[in-house]
Amino acid sequence: MSSPEATPTGTDRDVIVEAAIKALQRDEVMLDPKDAAKVIGCGERWLRDGANHSGFPHHRLGKFLKFSLQDCREIRAMNREKAKPSELAKARRRRAANRKSADGGPAKPGAAPVPVAA
Repeated sequence: MSSPEATPTGTDRDVIVEAAIKALQRDEVMLDPKDAAKVIGCGERWLRDGANHSGFPHHRLGKFLKFSLQDCREIRAMNREKAKPSELAKARRRRAANRKSADGGPAKPGAAPVPVAA
């Protein structure tokens, strides 16, 4: 059995609930898909589809789809692509490899040098 002091009733319970709501709101902002899409920089439909089918982090509060700021960060990180070398960088590497082979040095690491005729 619990004592009457241990179970808050009436206005005490309302005060506790209000304090809990304020603490929750301070810790984490929950965004609807439209606002979360603006934060992430994507379309709302893409974000909804990702949450429903691709495993994007999200929260379901009843029938409502919500995203925290941490969810937005994780979604951006999940969809980040690594930089691919540009065509210019590839051409520079090919030229450098061709220069080495023309100078008599190995064109590829581990390849034997080609003897130069006199």
